[in-house]
Order: sequence, then C-alpha cells, then structure tokens
Amino acid sequence: MVYAYDGTYFCCAWCQDDDDPDPRFRRADKELCVRCNRAVQQAQKYTLTIAQVNGILRFQRDACALCREEPDYESGFPDGTTRTFWHIDHDHACCAPGGSCGRCVRGMLCLTCNATRLPAYERLPEMLRDSPRFNDYLRNPPARHPHAQSTSHDLGGPRGAFSSILDAFFSH
Repeated sequence: MVYAYDGTYFCCAWCQDDDDPDPRFRRADKELCVRCNRAVQQAQKYTLTIAQVNGILRFQRDACALCREEPDYESGFPDGTTRTFWHIDHDHACCAPGGSCGRCVRGMLCLTCNATRLPAYERLPEMLRDSPRFNDYLRNPPARHPHAQSTSHDLGGPRGAFSSILDAFFSH
C-alpha cells in the first residue's frame, strides 16, 4: 500500500496508479497523481480535455507525430525534463503565446520536434520546405483527423499512465 504524506492511502482518481505523490510538486487537484495533474494543466492551457489529448495520442499510436519517437516510461522522460514527454503543438499564427483556442492544435510532439525541428522548418522559405513528413503534418494535422476525436476509451487518465500501459498490454 502507498500512503500519501498525510498518512492516508493514495490512489490517483484517474489513472488508478498508487505512486506516492511527491510533496515537492504542487498539484491543483490533490486527488490526482503528479503525472495526471500535469496532463490536466497542459490540456487546459490549450483548451483541450484529457479525452481529446488521449484521442490525438491514440491516433498517433502514442508516438511523436513527426519523428515517431515513443516515450520510454521505464527510464523516465527521454526529453530530459521532469514534466512530460508530450508537448501540444498548435499554430502560433492563430493564437497569442502561452495558450491556444483549441481549434489550432495540430498534434502531440516530443520536446525536440516541438521546440527545434518544427519551428526551424516553418522558418524556411516555402521553396526549401521539401520534407514530405513535415509538409503532411502541417497540411493534415493529426488533431484535426476524424479518427483523432475522443471516444469512450479516451475518458480516463492520460495515455502513458501505468494503468493505460497495462490495459494496452492485456488487450492484445
């Protein structure tokens, strides 16, 4: 059994993980583990629900939409951060910095693709943009695909939570 720092048993309300919540991290919702709390905050910043984020990730097959990198949940976050592997990409021409209206969300990317690769590609002159993968992503963003819409399977905690990994493992 895992007990929270106040002596009570802790189990995340969404992902059902019983990882001990780290007291160093502030959580807006004390019912959620650190990972779920961060996922909720990130989704809200981009005017999305966790179900919508999960739908996009499901459509992308839990991999970055550009480099196809998958997070390594066993050894931590491959992007070197302690926050989250996934970064929500949106069209910066649509909304002011620091958030999004939700309609301009394009997909879920790893930190490297979201912070360096895609911005560098978008800064290129039109005649030099010759990458089929990047061009397809920009023309047909995964978040706008009909199959990326959330379903009843996407209503739980964030994909990548231990319980989601177990569900995926046993459903094959």
